[in-house]
Amino acid sequence: MNGNGAGKRFEKKFREAMEPHGFVLRIPNSVQPRGGRLIGSETEADFLVATGEDSYLVECKASNRPRLDFYNVKEHQEESLAEFDAMGPRCHGFLAVEFYDRDGYRAPHRMFLLPVGEWLAYKEESGRKSMPVSEFDAKAVEVPYERGAYRFDGRWYA
Repeated sequence: MNGNGAGKRFEKKFREAMEPHGFVLRIPNSVQPRGGRLIGSETEADFLVATGEDSYLVECKASNRPRLDFYNVKEHQEESLAEFDAMGPRCHGFLAVEFYDRDGYRAPHRMFLLPVGEWLAYKEESGRKSMPVSEFDAKAVEVPYERGAYRFDGRWYA
């Protein structure tokens, strides 16, 4: 799903799109040495975005297919996003999902901001193994991609 560093490229573009609208904190991946190798431990999400009024815990995912498979969002990530979302009316858990062309990352992309509650409800009710782009169209905010960058207008909800 994240071949050739597409996930890291998307995280960079996500951060660049969000920075004009608030404070963006990258949550570092924890790495610990074990047996001569570096082993990564689980993190709750990729970013914490704080605006003047609200806070958003965000997990970024990139997919080169017209869907996001449920197994690509780990259970601990879903739990962390949902727990953050439940903290109060100003705390929000989100998935930021980029759909890109597998034949070339330079082709047009689509980015969506999806509330974790929408993800979890669809996962539970759909009987499917993934969420197709058409469901993101219906349930998420699409962030336009222009001249090689996402142009976020500050709107998180559809």
